[in-house]
Amino acid sequence: MKVLAAGGGTGGHLYPALAILEELSKHVNLNVVYFCTPRGIENRIVPDEHPEYKLVKLDVQGLERPIFKPTNVKRVLKILRTKSIIASETEGSNCCLVTGGYVSYPLGLVCGKKRIPLYIQEQNVVPGLANRSLSRYATKIFVGFEEAIINFPRSVRDRIVVTGNPIRVSNVNRGSFGEGYVLVFGGSRGSDLINTVMEMIYREEKNLKFVHGTGDPVWTKRLSIFDNVLALDYIYDMPSAWRGAMAVVCRAGALTVSELLHYGVPAVLIPWEGAAEGHQVRNAEFVAKIGRGVVVRESEATPSRILEAIRVALGLGKLPEKKTNPADAIAKIILEECV
Repeated sequence: MKVLAAGGGTGGHLYPALAILEELSKHVNLNVVYFCTPRGIENRIVPDEHPEYKLVKLDVQGLERPIFKPTNVKRVLKILRTKSIIASETEGSNCCLVTGGYVSYPLGLVCGKKRIPLYIQEQNVVPGLANRSLSRYATKIFVGFEEAIINFPRSVRDRIVVTGNPIRVSNVNRGSFGEGYVLVFGGSRGSDLINTVMEMIYREEKNLKFVHGTGDPVWTKRLSIFDNVLALDYIYDMPSAWRGAMAVVCRAGALTVSELLHYGVPAVLIPWEGAAEGHQVRNAEFVAKIGRGVVVRESEATPSRILEAIRVALGLGKLPEKKTNPADAIAKIILEECV
């Protein structure tokens, strides 16, 4: 089965795509062509974890906000120029899978016009611009949250399936972090705001243990001076990190929210205010609404407020890990329709 795939720039788009592709590979021999940008995180992760995938780089950039900025004309032209590169890879394709990020748009556009079955997976409550624009071509649209449905055009809502967000789940617990700690991270690229406020907390709070993914070796060195903090540039074994955590301090990207709900970890959510369409704020509010987290806006993120929120999150308690993974349901639908 040949699958064209795109989704990247950050782990929030990349990892859902990999989770679905890995689930598909359990059932069929998979030939994957993965489209990326020269600077996206997928350039490092995909060749390392899946050297069998063909990586095709597209020189495109995301559109600046507001959308009608004159500088976007050049960026749109760049996107359109990639169509011939994409078209050369489509022969023999069974389907196309996109999970968002601006690299998804030219691939989805070419496949939609060539009538190659297009599957969209949208992680956020508020769909990104690429996925929303491509939805008219979609065979199916898989969403992580039911609240996302009303944010798609009415004409495509009969093709939306609420599955939850696909999670990469390892059944091997490497035990590299121990247990009973507060997990801290700011997404795949880290967060200076979270790193800074947590450094101030670590100077005072000695009773709690922390595992902190900094996103930056300089920050890792700075935070490693604290005896109760395990600081890492990047947490590669996230399943083990989630399983040992009793609470988390994090941003509110859709993948992060889906993982903390899957592993039952109560959260202190500090949504990134600069996220497109304000989707992180909406994601965080959803977690608070269902009683699984505390939202702290960036303007309120003082050490005392965060520490207070950590104690509230700890009081919510950890729930059992969910037994089902939305990646399985998504893969089954794609297989039924394309094989």
